[in-house]
This record gives sequence, structure tokens and C-alpha cells, in this order.
Amino acid sequence: MIEWGIKKIFTMTVDNASSNDTAVAHLKKKISNKNAFVMDGEYFHIRCCAHIINLIVKDGMKEEGGSVEKIRAVVRYIRASPQRSEQFKICCERDENPYKNNLVLDVPTRWNYTYLMLETALKFQKSIERYEESDPFFAVEIGINSPTSNDWKNAQVFCKFLKTFFEVTKKLSGSLYVTSNSYFHDIMTIQSTIYSWSNSRDPVLKNMADRMSLKFDKYWGCVDKINMLLLIAVVMDPRYKLKLRLMS
Repeated sequence: MIEWGIKKIFTMTVDNASSNDTAVAHLKKKISNKNAFVMDGEYFHIRCCAHIINLIVKDGMKEEGGSVEKIRAVVRYIRASPQRSEQFKICCERDENPYKNNLVLDVPTRWNYTYLMLETALKFQKSIERYEESDPFFAVEIGINSPTSNDWKNAQVFCKFLKTFFEVTKKLSGSLYVTSNSYFHDIMTIQSTIYSWSNSRDPVLKNMADRMSLKFDKYWGCVDKINMLLLIAVVMDPRYKLKLRLMS
């Protein structure tokens, strides 16, 4: 702080790891006597919204029923060698499906890559099915774990469901524009999405949404759990004042 010439600290945004709670408490204790906090540091600690969304979605995906794992296995198999990737490219050309980018393989710690994996795989569904028929070793390695028509239908629904979370995460992860004024509205968008899917007749979707709802309530279940400064940011944004004025 001294080296950077910082004399006042408004907030600090960190992930939701318990170690960060300890670190923030230690930092507050270290600089509390320097009169460096705004509002005595009452709203100093802001939990990372993108990280909370990550926790919410990962909890929900535990109930996805196995369809994602089947598609992941196929994508991993095709990407495993240059020869398979080239053969898949030929299948895409036969289906007149332009193959500009490779299939996306997700990673366990980043759910947004799971969304991108499903989105990309769905675009190449017919080509993937054509590849399954052309590769004599596919049935040996993948076997009964090959995605069924129902798995592809589930993937379509999951993509539609996860798109909201993906777009909000991407928006709030930006570093070249202000995000605090949209934080509250984005939280409400997520809550509305979870609520709508909680009423789904599809048991898989309902279970996913119910798990997500529990995690959502842990962090944002009531206004008191949201940092007050993020609510003030909405009030300070004149665009939302105009919107409320037009609605009244």
C-alpha cells in the first residue's frame, strides 16, 4: 500500500475459500489503526460473484445423470490422436459441417468449459455419430457409454440452462468496464433461472435446480447476505433510475 501510494481502501474481492476469510480478517486487523478504511471497513470484504456461480453450478452438475460424462468420453476419444481428429474432420466435411475449431474438452475445475464442450459437441452431433460408425475401435473403447439420443436431448437442455450462468460469469469477469452496478440484477437473473427450472417436470433438471437453489441461498438467499455496497451501486446507476421511472 505504501509503495503504491494507497491511503484508503474501499473493498477487496476474493474467492470464497476459508483461507481468504482468514486473510481478510488479518489484513483488516493490520491496517485498522491506520485509518485506511472507508466506512470503518464494514463492507470491506466482497465475495467473488464468479466463484459463487462456479460453486452453484458445480453442485447442480452432480445431478446431471451421466449424459455429460458420455459426451465427454467421446470428445476425449476423438481428441486423443491427430489421426482421429483428421478422420473426424472428414466426417464433418461429409455432413457439410464446417470444422473450424476442434471439439472442446472440459476440465474438472472449470464448469464453463463443460458448457462450451456441450455447446460445441451439439453443433457436431451428426458428425460425431458418423464418426462412431466409421471407427472400428470406437465400440471397443467407448462401448455402451456412447451417448444415446436421450443423452443428446439432455445436453441440449443443459446448454440452455447453463447459458445464463455462462453469460453472467463472462460479464462479471470483465476487467475493462464497471461490473458492480449490474451485480444485483445478475444475481436476480440467476435466481429466476433456478426457480423456473425447479418447477420442471424433468426429474434430472429439477434435482439440478434444487441443489443449485440450496447453494444460492447459502450466499444470496436474503438481501442481508449481499454486500450493501453492491446494492448502493445499483441506486447510483442513473440508467436503472430511468428504468424504474418508466415502469412507474
